Amino acid sequence: MKRPAGLIGGPFRMSGPRPVTALLSIRRNVRWGEVAGPMSPRRSAIALLLLVVAGLVGTAQSAYAATPDATYLNTAHQLNLTIIQASHAANAQGQSSCVRSVGTQMERDHRRLAAQESELAGRFGIKLATLPSVQQREQLDALGAKAGTSSYDAAWLALQRQLHQEYLALINGDVPKSASPAVESLAEGAKPVVQMHLDMVTPTCHIVTSKPVVPTGDGGQVGDAQKARSRAALILLGIGVLLLLGKAISMRRRLLGFAAIGAGLVMVFGGQPNNAGQVPKAGNSAEEREAAIPPVRLKLQGVENAPVQAVATGSDGQLQMPTSPNAVGWWAAGAAPGSDGGTVLLAGHVDTARSGPAVFAGLSAVPVGAKVSVTGGDGHVHRYKIVARRTYLQSALPRDLFQGAGKPRLVLVTCTGSYDHKAHRYTHNLVLYGVPVV
Repeated sequence: MKRPAGLIGGPFRMSGPRPVTALLSIRRNVRWGEVAGPMSPRRSAIALLLLVVAGLVGTAQSAYAATPDATYLNTAHQLNLTIIQASHAANAQGQSSCVRSVGTQMERDHRRLAAQESELAGRFGIKLATLPSVQQREQLDALGAKAGTSSYDAAWLALQRQLHQEYLALINGDVPKSASPAVESLAEGAKPVVQMHLDMVTPTCHIVTSKPVVPTGDGGQVGDAQKARSRAALILLGIGVLLLLGKAISMRRRLLGFAAIGAGLVMVFGGQPNNAGQVPKAGNSAEEREAAIPPVRLKLQGVENAPVQAVATGSDGQLQMPTSPNAVGWWAAGAAPGSDGGTVLLAGHVDTARSGPAVFAGLSAVPVGAKVSVTGGDGHVHRYKIVARRTYLQSALPRDLFQGAGKPRLVLVTCTGSYDHKAHRYTHNLVLYGVPVV
């Protein structure tokens, strides 16, 4: 992806003569007219028009340069550039394997965030900084001076803590709230990733798994209903067999027996969906290919316009799901809808202990071939078609769900299987795979 060219430091500036210079030039011309003699009506009209135009240009320039969009994108972009450089250096200079590993993950994640900013800035005609600020470059130089010493790791962790704290302060501040919906969604999408990274370097270095557990059900209502369904099916099968036993049985009894067995079989084999369809291939994808505006709404069969919130991995190795049972979590360290590559992972609760059946309670009933609509923060609607269904042990979700894909794909994840009331978790995850459609 070709990134828009930027200028070092500061927000976008319009080209051409400065408004103040233009005004002084016009003022000199007017004063010359006063000295040389009265101006003709035509010259007076032209001078007045130039004054109005220059004033409008100056006002437009001042307003544009101070827009929340430009302020947020440039500030966040310079933070990302600084974090990327420091993370890249850790791969070679880090003394511990933890610092090197965390640096690799940070570099990848922040390259994706930087690419998202470049993508959006290009749409808005905002030129981004191409280098960290002077102060940030001084911080990088100070870190570089410790390369090869035993104090490097501690200095690297301290710098990353500071940078990520500044990033969170920017996200939680007033600038994104005053920005356009697209920029605001970009900030909200970055927040859980930045928080995850801050947790990785606080108070010292520790690695957060790149393949989190997805705990999308802690109520057990759906699992208990399925268990009750299975018991009822066994009872029906037993009744059917008993009705058919014997040599001389009436036609009515025979029909009732077959009906009971048929109903039992339907309940046994119709409760849980079977694996179906062909899973879209995974593969590596560049961070820039995964850049797009984060999602904010989801619509599919049984789910009407559900809100989508960005989530990431917690220190416990689990995906930090939204607190609302009716909200869907978007894996913010992965691809966004509309990207040229990568996996867009959306996870939702099947049920909760507090509220019962939740947003993805009906996901098991969504057939292969169903249509899905995902709305981005910029209002654009991205459409997908479900092409495959798989059930995995919750402890054995495919790693590639969290590591991108060569071509864009969508995955919807929730819990299924039996429910362990002691552990408060389901045994399996249900995954629906989708591909973009025009």
